[in-house]
Amino acid sequence: MLISAILVAAIAVGSQWWFSHVITRTWLYPIWAGFLVAIVMGEPITGMKAAAYIQLTYLGWITAGGTMPGNLMVAGVFGTALTIVSGASPNLAPTFAVPFSLLGILINQAYMTINSFWVHRADKYLEEGNITGVRLMNYVPSCITACVLYGIPAFCLVYFGGDFATKALAAIPQPMIDALNVVGALMPALGIAMLLSFLGKRKIIAFFFIGYFMTIYAKLDTMAVTVFAACIGVLVYVFTAKNKEEGEA
Repeated sequence: MLISAILVAAIAVGSQWWFSHVITRTWLYPIWAGFLVAIVMGEPITGMKAAAYIQLTYLGWITAGGTMPGNLMVAGVFGTALTIVSGASPNLAPTFAVPFSLLGILINQAYMTINSFWVHRADKYLEEGNITGVRLMNYVPSCITACVLYGIPAFCLVYFGGDFATKALAAIPQPMIDALNVVGALMPALGIAMLLSFLGKRKIIAFFFIGYFMTIYAKLDTMAVTVFAACIGVLVYVFTAKNKEEGEA
């Protein structure tokens, strides 16, 4: 059980840290993260079924503008692990995964908030020309943070069993939850602000208003606007490339 707990903790850290995106983005989805958990816990069939049920629950999951309806990685890893540890039927996996997913939102907000300190430290090293320090700040502190916030809880869940998870969820102080909820409420505004800062360029701001008025006055849905945007993008690219070729000629 000790080895399984360590390996599950490593999967939990790997599914959140930058390492996951370097290899494959499928770490984001319960069907893969849960499958890995099932393998290391010695229950591949049960775990795969549990991961599949969890995946169906979040089939339409998407993050937009900084909003995060659920933490898929936490749902897949913790939900599958708890299903196996408790010996429950795989079709009950979503009932375990959803509370962990919601808690995972708070953990993710804490993770990003703490990591912002390393970013500022990396900026300082960059101003000093210390590239080694920049690399150190990019990799090591974020890994330690991921180990503390994701790895240790995953280890304890597998090693100590489901009772530990229930007690841990109930022991979280309400002020901490409220503080993280405030941070979470600010994240969508930050994401939208970053998006608008990019769209605010003089060359492309017109496209933003075209899309806006198409949805408000023409009553077009997102898919229709996306198709029109893709067509316009292709036309802009073709004519830009043609003008560039003529200029070079």
